[in-house]
Amino acid sequence: MKIIKLLLLIVVLTSKFTILNAEVKPTFNKEFDLTGGVVDHPADVKFSPDGKKVFLLEFSSGNDTSDVELIQFTLTTPFDISSIDTSTKVSIIVDAGVDPLVGPEGFTFGNDGKKVFIIDFNRKLQVNTLETAYDLTNATRVADDSIDWKNYLSPTTAGGVIEQRDIEFNNDGTKMFFIDSWSDESVVTYNLSTPYDQTTATLGPELDLNDVNTRILQDIEFDDDGTRMYIIESHTGVVETRTYVYKLSTPFDVSTGKYVGNSVNIFTADGDGESEASQGRPLGMTFSSDGMKLYRVTYSHSGNASDIIYEYDLSCPYGIVICENDTLSNTGAQIEFAKNVIRKNTSTVFKRFEWLRRNEGKKNLNSNNINLNIYNPVLASLKNKLKGSFNEKKYSQVSLGEKKSIKNKSNNWSYWSHGDISFGRTGDTATSNPSEIRVSGLMFGADKKIDNDTFFGAAIRYGNDNIELISSNGLKLDTESLTLNLYSTIPVNNNSNLNALLGVSLLRMDQLYSSTLAGERNGKQIFTAINLTPESGYGNFNIMPTVKLEYGITQFSEYTDFGSSSTTNSIDIHEALEFKTGSVAAGFKFDNSIEINDGKLSRNGSLEYINDLTPDIDYKFKNHIDNVTTHKTVHAYAINNIKGNVGFELLYESGYTFALNYERIQGLDYGGHQDSIFFKLGHVREEESEFAFNYKPLNNNQMELSYVKDVNGFDVKINSNYSLTSKIPDYGANIEVSSVF
Repeated sequence: MKIIKLLLLIVVLTSKFTILNAEVKPTFNKEFDLTGGVVDHPADVKFSPDGKKVFLLEFSSGNDTSDVELIQFTLTTPFDISSIDTSTKVSIIVDAGVDPLVGPEGFTFGNDGKKVFIIDFNRKLQVNTLETAYDLTNATRVADDSIDWKNYLSPTTAGGVIEQRDIEFNNDGTKMFFIDSWSDESVVTYNLSTPYDQTTATLGPELDLNDVNTRILQDIEFDDDGTRMYIIESHTGVVETRTYVYKLSTPFDVSTGKYVGNSVNIFTADGDGESEASQGRPLGMTFSSDGMKLYRVTYSHSGNASDIIYEYDLSCPYGIVICENDTLSNTGAQIEFAKNVIRKNTSTVFKRFEWLRRNEGKKNLNSNNINLNIYNPVLASLKNKLKGSFNEKKYSQVSLGEKKSIKNKSNNWSYWSHGDISFGRTGDTATSNPSEIRVSGLMFGADKKIDNDTFFGAAIRYGNDNIELISSNGLKLDTESLTLNLYSTIPVNNNSNLNALLGVSLLRMDQLYSSTLAGERNGKQIFTAINLTPESGYGNFNIMPTVKLEYGITQFSEYTDFGSSSTTNSIDIHEALEFKTGSVAAGFKFDNSIEINDGKLSRNGSLEYINDLTPDIDYKFKNHIDNVTTHKTVHAYAINNIKGNVGFELLYESGYTFALNYERIQGLDYGGHQDSIFFKLGHVREEESEFAFNYKPLNNNQMELSYVKDVNGFDVKINSNYSLTSKIPDYGANIEVSSVF
């Protein structure tokens, strides 16, 4: 048996080794013929971010009298070149007028799509402004900047002279890159003191490429966050050409570039890359917005009609030579999970503060008895400590597994519980994929009234967040959190109260690719929140201004991300991460109570502006292929938000309570949002009886109902149970009679 196990282990390891060393290369999809005067000698290609427009730059015209143009076509299907509609042609002439170009070879847009920059291989950089983003219809030529870019600032690697073949910018326009070719191959960086203003350029880092290839370097592209760089080569003869891949340990810093490999340029479905005699010279390349498609253009040479645009499918985002997980979106989703845990706990506890204020005249402030029973050694131990800290001898909690007397109960402690369900979308930025979020949680707590104006208490919340990245690699995060909250409200003066909360959380994340576990990470956090509210408000709806401050520190452990099954050559080791989050909110809340039959109806809500104070968060990881530590940054994006809340609460004289609140947080920067429903259900204890509803999410979602009443010195207990998820109905009921002698 041991021999069989050993053989199986060898097979598994061998299979894994084979997968890890699998070649990552583009797969030919389709081509679109540009010959016949559609586009003469295409030198470069770009798409609008939505993929509905394609732009092609001509290197030269088919004859000496034709104009050289930058041409725009629309596509009926985004990023599908077979849907190019050539009848929609819009163009600008680049070889005439102010600052004409001779032999243009590369172009790019500013990040807002209202500037287009075009270079030729001699010395010119032409700029056109656009009235409408990514629309050449009303382009205006900018005056010549009078810079001879061939000799500007004498780059050392390029021998003091640049023969630029392509131009690119980083994401914020503070860096401009030229690919230099012919005698001294290199990537030259210029730092711009004013974004996208080439006249403010100063020489930056350079990367010497002579040790990698001897061909003509033609085009340069970066991935979405600037940690991978792609360079395509060309040649005047009929030879094999390649695309070279570099990793940058610091985004958009070419001095940190490390060569990781190359891929042969193949231009037909059955081509082997060994000959390009019938396929033309490759000049330009680009990617789709999600990095899952690659496009190349070739122009004819030696009499071959090869003015063509090619479309390729990639096995992972920007997947040439290597595949890497989308660490930016992944880490951003993990940070959002940590922020959401703090947000849910503070929101629920502060709702308890509001309930206490509305019912401060009541002697017994039980809002209900929903208990969370967790059958997990770690979580259960924390729950038991919480129970012990409140001195169980002073009160009784109904449980099917325990028999306790309910005599001599004290009303000093009040018990409450809250459930919440949330769903939303966040993280949709220029550099990261959006995430769909679904959250559910259950909190129960106890608090004690010290005097007429002062309370303190504690609450524990168990939450489960499911985060799904909307991307091609199918990444999901299945998370759990357990939080202990200590809270208090004290009067500041006769007119206002200070509510304060201190919380600590244990966090756990399972990372899934296509439902396969690919990484596990643990975390812990501590946070605090305070707000100041007046004792009473204004008008019939008791409108009160509010101010709230929230601050937290979270630590994540290091972990290994094994990637998806289709891209398992991407194994990333993430370092431990510590970061701070916070927000400040200001707004108003309201409530209005009216008498109804046998009780009271409270209508309440709030409206707040929230400024997220969370700074940019840096993180580090290594990929097993090159073992280079990469630095990336999750940039702050959801800075400005609006939160609205509306709901009602029914309090009956019989002791039953029911409450429902709807809450929405709407981002004002990137359109992210989260909708939440908070619900409350229970019964205030009678003097000699108790009612409880126990929910066990980790024990087959079992529910238990229990009622205890003191009858002439005997405890009469009636209870039943039911499983929500069992395919076979599992429920029962029993009656117990007991007494303590």
